[in-house]
Amino acid sequence: MGRIAVTCAWLITAWIVALAACSPRVVAVTPAADAVARTVVEAVAAPVRSDPPRGAAAVAPRAASPAQRGFPFGERRAEWIPATPWNYDRGRFGERVEFIVIHYTAISYERTLRAFTSPASGVSAHYVVRHDGQVTQMVSEDDTAWQAGNYWFNLRSVGIEIELAPGESNDAFTAEQYYAAASLACGVAARHGVALDRAHVVGHNEIPGPGKIDPGPTWGWPHFMYLTSLCAPPTSSGLHARFVDQSPYPEVDPGGIGTVSVVLENTGAVAWRKGESTEVRLGIPGNDPRLAFLGAGWPTPARPAVQAEDLVPPGGRATFKFSVTGELPGSYLIPLRPVVDGVTWLEDQGMHTVLKVRD
Repeated sequence: MGRIAVTCAWLITAWIVALAACSPRVVAVTPAADAVARTVVEAVAAPVRSDPPRGAAAVAPRAASPAQRGFPFGERRAEWIPATPWNYDRGRFGERVEFIVIHYTAISYERTLRAFTSPASGVSAHYVVRHDGQVTQMVSEDDTAWQAGNYWFNLRSVGIEIELAPGESNDAFTAEQYYAAASLACGVAARHGVALDRAHVVGHNEIPGPGKIDPGPTWGWPHFMYLTSLCAPPTSSGLHARFVDQSPYPEVDPGGIGTVSVVLENTGAVAWRKGESTEVRLGIPGNDPRLAFLGAGWPTPARPAVQAEDLVPPGGRATFKFSVTGELPGSYLIPLRPVVDGVTWLEDQGMHTVLKVRD
């Protein structure tokens, strides 16, 4: 193969004809390519694959640097009012933060602060969110707040108290509280690697132990988790996709242009935001640029398409459209895999298209 590659590099006039022999990713097949393409893709691509194995998470080199616009509803700056040292433990005794616990106060913001700064109460939380969205931090995230009623969880969680005090301040959770709490959750996730899903973002009532009812039935979990998906940091654990559909394989005359459309579902916990660090692209596995001669307007030689939608939340669907062209008759296999540049390749589901250039 090395001798063939050197020969191809020098025989410029025969470059396109010899490309099928030089590049295992460009496969000339018979007009019945559709029937065998799915078998060929693994057999042909395997010897030169440099991308991770199916389902593996690995850092993907960034082809371009989408801008990071920050949290869509603003990152909240917390006022620091320390709880009394009698109401929390220094450090976490070697444990790491794995959970975020959501509470409501049942008393006003002012009374909550007094309780956390009073040694007589024996309770604390890392953050308190006032009814207008003001955030107060009372315990460092590196320390163990006494907030969950379960010491195992205390050692492994950050607690967020949200003011809800009927008859004293607010009878219902406010929009600003949802935004502030989501911003806090995203910040904690970024700092500690907490997965922003319902297995790791829990209510106080979901922690083993008696007598816990908060955040209660009026807390909108679907809305809150949707908000966290908008500001969630891009991580391999939160980025997942499922193949939904694609257009028929294109057929063109020599020099003609065909269009390919692929639809993917966001099955992760992070919203795909076009132009930002969570933008999803279709990539050529292994960042192989040798199929670029088939591209017509691709963003880069190894990235045929970028998501069409500005925002694709978890459960939503994204469309990827790109054009292909060819000069010599034959059928050309183009493997595809979703990627978030600079972060990770998403699941390899054997996606590909086959361009047929008519004789």
